[in-house]
Amino acid sequence: MDNEISIYKSEEAKANCISIYEKAIQQWPLPFEQIDIDTSFGITHIIKTGPVNAKPMILLHGQWATATMWLSIIKDLCQKHYTYAIDQIDDIGKSIPKKIINNRNEYGTWMINVLDKLNVSRADIVGLSYGGFLALNMALITPDRVNRLCLLAPGIPSFGPPTRSWAIHGLPMTMFPNRKTAEWLVRGMSVKGYQKGNHEFEQIIMGVLSLRSRIPIRPKFNDDEFARLQMPIQLLLGEKETMYEPRKAIIRARKLIPHINTVLIKDAGHMLSTDQPELVKNNILQFIESV
Repeated sequence: MDNEISIYKSEEAKANCISIYEKAIQQWPLPFEQIDIDTSFGITHIIKTGPVNAKPMILLHGQWATATMWLSIIKDLCQKHYTYAIDQIDDIGKSIPKKIINNRNEYGTWMINVLDKLNVSRADIVGLSYGGFLALNMALITPDRVNRLCLLAPGIPSFGPPTRSWAIHGLPMTMFPNRKTAEWLVRGMSVKGYQKGNHEFEQIIMGVLSLRSRIPIRPKFNDDEFARLQMPIQLLLGEKETMYEPRKAIIRARKLIPHINTVLIKDAGHMLSTDQPELVKNNILQFIESV
């Protein structure tokens, strides 16, 4: 494709990632439509699911993942929403980048492009991990487009420094990216540990092994930016989160955003929707329906 930026180490690596994607989408529990839309940063791939005339919900996945990450909770999220699960423009998945995103404002522009092309003027936004950063970033750049904001184990350093466990499981993969260290990373992110064949785990591993470089924009926010957030906001953290200490992160989040709704999910790590899908989807729906 003209001007396509190759983010993969090889065509074989790309094919392996798409193969996992196709196997995952076959398990999608509801009728769906896959579409490609053109943005200023490339082609963005989206899975659309739910009642067409229902309220819109945007779903943003984490790093080394795809829109299929939402498979375990999508059926319930679609009860009263028309969902748009988006493949991030510069990660594994079916989106095709044509221009490198270099800063937070450009990520915001990309998201505005997506909503404009979808004819969505305002939506509920749900983001997990790096998708949580993207969701919060969008809420700050274009708050009029965000109805309610759900942050699931968001990759936001403002909530606290990395834990020792995060370093123990993440540094080996950073220094020596191979299947063994990638599986070790997964073991630190999910209380379920590594399960061979699980599409979410396999996508993370393939992301580590397949991408030329995946050093995303680090989400740096000033404390005073949080004070600008006026929409209803929910924060879900696993009690065994390792990106930061979860209880301290909740205290910090409440200080930065006094009106935030916070929930600590029992027996869950960083991969919330994988570890505790029932608790996660119930909390999201309860929050959205109560405000």
